[in-house]
Amino acid sequence: MIDADGTDLVRVTADPAADFDPTWAPDGTRIAYRHQPGDDPSTDIFVIGLNGSAPWNLTRDTNVADWGPAWSPIDDRIVWNSDRATSGTFRGFVMDPDGSGVAALGADVWVEYPAWSPDGTKIAFMGQTPEGTENYEIFVVGADGTGLRRLTHSPGADGWPSWSPNGKRLLFSSVRDDCLYSRRADCKSSGDIGPYHTLYVMNADGSRQTRLSGVFGQIADWSPDGRYVVFGGRDGLDLLRANGTGLTTLRTGVGVSQFPDWIA
Repeated sequence: MIDADGTDLVRVTADPAADFDPTWAPDGTRIAYRHQPGDDPSTDIFVIGLNGSAPWNLTRDTNVADWGPAWSPIDDRIVWNSDRATSGTFRGFVMDPDGSGVAALGADVWVEYPAWSPDGTKIAFMGQTPEGTENYEIFVVGADGTGLRRLTHSPGADGWPSWSPNGKRLLFSSVRDDCLYSRRADCKSSGDIGPYHTLYVMNADGSRQTRLSGVFGQIADWSPDGRYVVFGGRDGLDLLRANGTGLTTLRTGVGVSQFPDWIA
């Protein structure tokens, strides 16, 4: 973790596994994250104190894939995606922060990287389309599993939604500008390292989908005041104003930095 001005870098985890997908507890005292010592089925959701103390395995099952935790902004619940119900097919689940009270979200659709709305009433997520095309789109559903709605209909994958602090907009990543999917003269290409992701914003109902910037951006989050967005960059964390201007890099000192989660 690091202060928003680039100072006070602190390493929280120090184990041989891959640790990512961090999400802050609402009170800022703990971080839940994805702990992956091996391949995908080895993943579990852990929670840890800010000083690296007492890492605790919440999901405790090395035979299923558990990742993408998001801590509710209004109560002590964590939503995440897992294939524990059907191997190879991800659904959403909710649990208490000690790993108890596990319950299915109830939305009978592919759920990956869920994100709570600021008021805790809705969950946005990326999911493979029901047609079986393996193309990811953005969906939203009530926190009780009802009212499922598809928000994007893109020829390429859309994913990693993040709610604006006022709950009116969603930030997300899309490959719709990659030359593989776009015929525009200014289409984007990353060469041979995979599709080119750009950041988009849309209203919470899916309307007014607008590209935020042409720079590469895949996994992003809003600043707590909604004035900026942060996303992974080659030399640290990249920052943009919410209108897409003012690109700057926060040099973390640890090289490529991904999966940012910003707390006040």
